[in-house]
Amino acid sequence: MKTAAFFATLIIITTLVLAGVGLYFHPGGGYGWMSYVDPWLMQIVRFSIWQAALSAFFAVLIALPLAWCLAGQAFHGQWLVKGLLNLFFIMPVLTIILGVVAAFSDWFNVFSLEGILLAHLYLNVPYAMRIFWERLSRIAERERQLGRTLGFSRWHQFIWLEWPVLRQALKPVFTMIFLLCFSSFTIVLTLGGGPANTNLEVAIYQALKFDFDPQAGVLYAVIHALIAFGLMWFLGRRQSLSLELDREKAQRTLAPSRQQGIVLALLLALLLYPLLALLLHGLSAPWQGSQRLTQAIATSLMLAFGSGSFALLLALLRSFSRNDNRIMRFLDFGLLVMPIMVITTGLFLLALRLNIAFKITGLLIIWLNGLMAMPLIVSPLASRVKVFRARYDHLALSLDMSSWAQFRLIYWPALRATLPWCLTLAIVLSVGDLGIAALIGSAQFVTLPILIYQAMGSYQMVLASQLTLVLLLICGALLVAAEWFSERNRHA
Repeated sequence: MKTAAFFATLIIITTLVLAGVGLYFHPGGGYGWMSYVDPWLMQIVRFSIWQAALSAFFAVLIALPLAWCLAGQAFHGQWLVKGLLNLFFIMPVLTIILGVVAAFSDWFNVFSLEGILLAHLYLNVPYAMRIFWERLSRIAERERQLGRTLGFSRWHQFIWLEWPVLRQALKPVFTMIFLLCFSSFTIVLTLGGGPANTNLEVAIYQALKFDFDPQAGVLYAVIHALIAFGLMWFLGRRQSLSLELDREKAQRTLAPSRQQGIVLALLLALLLYPLLALLLHGLSAPWQGSQRLTQAIATSLMLAFGSGSFALLLALLRSFSRNDNRIMRFLDFGLLVMPIMVITTGLFLLALRLNIAFKITGLLIIWLNGLMAMPLIVSPLASRVKVFRARYDHLALSLDMSSWAQFRLIYWPALRATLPWCLTLAIVLSVGDLGIAALIGSAQFVTLPILIYQAMGSYQMVLASQLTLVLLLICGALLVAAEWFSERNRHA
């Protein structure tokens, strides 16, 4: 088991080292380093930090009272609400973008900082709510009962029981959302509306794809990585970056309170409104289609299944690690918030230097998307491995069981019901990716997200909405299939 965990660790570290080598030995000379330190660089750094700080602040500000209200009492069907919140966090980003455009373009200019912030809120408020809700659910029932015995009002319960828990979660949640928005690529690229709203991720893409100035791309990537690593260090030694998306069913069957009912109605209306607007916009005209649609779907699914399988393999191997230090937590969760464009840039420049960049495009996309998806699925696997290890480790040692026998007889029964859901989650995260494919793909290389982006670039918004609905249907079908397989294995 130790060998398996070490192998996964070696893969991740090797990837980071190769990316660093690619950044250092980049092809092309460029200009003098100091010539890049100009007002343009200062502007994109300021905008990157500013839009991420605003997105994180408003996400926490909105999510905190909503989560507090919904966590007030367990109610029947709350697992469905949590599932919807999880779905928005893993939903393809292009779905959110097209939904925002369809729903709010008549209200204000969505191709601006306001549009970027709104799209980020639709992705990050559900995530923040889930974390705050989960933290509040950890408060022991005996503590709440003691508060009721002492005559605590709802306000006193918040001050003495709930606020200390929420205060501990504020720092990691804010920092996590800041890092995710700081590394945002697809939203800023599509909704930025011009050079004034360019962040470091988009600047890297433009430097490599349009200007072919690898030295500028390396400089932007290094600045991006330094800021991101500094914030990850600020996150703290004791804070976990886990994003476990386990489904959880309420133990009580109480109906929601009146206050919870109002919040649920408001929440559902706000979350579903962009999706409904996207659906109506896509159905407002006959199906337009695309000559390359079949090819794009086939390529997207092939790459997504490859990425999902690779992510599941890495997560499965990493889940058997017995180390829980800061470095191991970074390997498990740091890749989620580390600027993936930095790693992509390094590997792409290394492949260019070796003259194999466009020969291994598919392999690079599978590799990088797998690394991005792995943090989201390693936590539920590792938690189950930890429980069964504590329960049966001494017995396995006394019976002198081999590693394979332990996996087959102890861990496989614990994991097999979770594996289909983890695999599908990784596939869904990969099938909607635009950033990596857009950077390292060639003109002949097309995926469904690239097709959607090209339709938006040519102002064919109805076609873009229709293609996005196809992407959403594919993701929905995969999630339903995973749910069915998980339930079947659980009953077995």
